[in-house]
Amino acid sequence: MWVGLWALLAAGSLQAQDDAPLRVAIKPLTPFVNVEVDNTYSGFSIDLWDEIARRAGLDYTYVPLETVAEVLDAVAGGEADVGLAGISITREREEVLDFSQPMFNSGLRIMTALRGGSSPLTLLASFFTPQLLLIVGVLLAVIVAVGHLIWLFERHNPEFPDAYLPGVGEGIWWAASALVGSSDKMPRSPIARAGAIAWVLSGIILVSVFTANVTTQNTIQQLESSIRGLDDLPGKRIATVEGTTAAAFLREERLIFAPVASIEDAYRLLANNTVDAVVYDAPVLQYYALTEGRGRVTLTGALFARQDYGIALQAGSPLRESIDRALLEMHEDGTYDDLYQRWFGSE
Repeated sequence: MWVGLWALLAAGSLQAQDDAPLRVAIKPLTPFVNVEVDNTYSGFSIDLWDEIARRAGLDYTYVPLETVAEVLDAVAGGEADVGLAGISITREREEVLDFSQPMFNSGLRIMTALRGGSSPLTLLASFFTPQLLLIVGVLLAVIVAVGHLIWLFERHNPEFPDAYLPGVGEGIWWAASALVGSSDKMPRSPIARAGAIAWVLSGIILVSVFTANVTTQNTIQQLESSIRGLDDLPGKRIATVEGTTAAAFLREERLIFAPVASIEDAYRLLANNTVDAVVYDAPVLQYYALTEGRGRVTLTGALFARQDYGIALQAGSPLRESIDRALLEMHEDGTYDDLYQRWFGSE
C-alpha cells in the first residue's frame, strides 16, 4: 500500500516537472514577497525567482500560502515543487527538505520605536511635561507675588518707581534676577531686606526642584531608548512571529516574548507601546524602517543569530542543480547585486 502511494506521489511530482508548470509555494513577506492590489506579486524573492526560471527555462505558477510552515509542508508533501519567500536554512529543515545554495545572507535584528520626532517643536513638546509646566507656572506666580511685595515696601524709596505698573515691573525684575543670582541691587527697607534674604533662600530650593524635575525627565527619555543590543533585552517586552527562527532563538535564550501571527501585528504592538522591541529577520525590519516605519522606528544593535535564506525543494529534487547554476551566474554577472540594491538600497 505504502509503496503504491509513494509511486503515485513520485509520478505526480515528475508530471509537475515534465508536463505542467512548476508549483512555487510562496508566503507574503515584505520585501521578499509582496501582494499587489491586482493580486500579482513583487519583491526581492519574486524578482530573483523570475530570473532563475528564465535562465533555467522553467515554467511555473505561484501557489500562495499563509505561513512559512505551510510552504515547507507543501513542498515536503509534494503539493508544491518549490518554496519561496525568506526561508531560513536550518538543520531541522534540511532533514526533510533540500535547499538551494543560499540566496540571501541574513540574521536577526532588534527594532524599537522612536519616541517623538527630531524636530525642535516635537522635542520641546515631549520635554515639557504637565508636571514640569506646573512647576514653571508656580514659579512665575511666586515671582509676580514677590515683585508686588517689593513694590509695596520700596515704593517710597526715591530710587524705586512709585507708580504701580513701573514699580511692580521693577519688583518682578529684581525677584527674577535674585532667583538666578544676578541682581545688583538690594532693597533699602529692613522688612524688604529680610524678605529678600528669605526669597533668595527659597529661590535656591525652587531652582533645585526645577533642576531635579528636568533631570528626571531626561532620565525617562534615556530609559525609553535603553535597548541598544541583545544584552538589553532581558526584562523588556518583546514581540516576534510565532513559528519563525526568531521565536526559536528567543526561546533558546529564555527571553519571554509575545507571539504574533504576522510581522504586521508586531509592528502594531510596537506603535501602540504594547512592546518595547520587535525581534525578527534583519532585512524585513530594515525595509520597514526605510519605508512605512520611517521616522517612527529604528534598528538598534548589531546583526545576531546569522542565517541564510534558501529556496526550498523536495528531497532529492532534480531542480537543485539548475537553480544553483542560475544563482551562481547571477552573482558573477552582477544581476544579483542589482536586485539587492533595488530592494534594500545598499550593498
